[in-house]
Amino acid sequence: MIPEELRERLLSKRSADRRSAAKHIGKEQIFSLSETLFTAYTKEKNDKRTWETQVEMIKAIGKLNYKPAFTDIETIVQRNLPHDTITIFAARAYVQLTRISLNDGKPVLQLLIAGGLSVATGALMALSTDRMAPDRDDCKDIIRACWDINQHPDRIGHEYGFGDPRNYLAAACAGWDIQITAGFLHHCISTAFHTSLSGKRVENKALVDICKRSLSGKNTKLD
Repeated sequence: MIPEELRERLLSKRSADRRSAAKHIGKEQIFSLSETLFTAYTKEKNDKRTWETQVEMIKAIGKLNYKPAFTDIETIVQRNLPHDTITIFAARAYVQLTRISLNDGKPVLQLLIAGGLSVATGALMALSTDRMAPDRDDCKDIIRACWDINQHPDRIGHEYGFGDPRNYLAAACAGWDIQITAGFLHHCISTAFHTSLSGKRVENKALVDICKRSLSGKNTKLD
């Protein structure tokens, strides 16, 4: 799909067209459309009905590292809604826009300390999506902060509808020093359970599988 066609789709009256265009722009990293994408987002964000399209636009903004969008992204993060998909991806974009490099874990730690569950989940998502490799001390601090994040107050009672954010950290661990990550990964395996809608204790098989792959140094692709 050529840039001009994507530009037209961003201006389409159909939300599905705008959403697919944003997704394509982010996936293919079409930097020439960064400004057009952000302009479309500033209009899109005013319509609560199109949250899925807003998510794709925010994801693309983060992938393109379009820094003029930072104030808008920061505003969402500071709002800190606990069970909100837009907030999750805004937090991921926040990390992408503020980090110095893929080795910079400071923005992740900042959000883990200051944010609620949605913000923390987005921060951890950035680690795995971009295969970030912070320095040893930051890795240790991140793991320490997330040891039992599955029991975050925002998640209690919402386990079925809100996945375990440790999935993302466990996936990121595949590229980190096993001496730092092994204890955390084994802890996740032994505590990989959530409560179903019927109140039953259910194993989080996805987390177990991710941990086993990371213990073997194998990457798991998560969106």
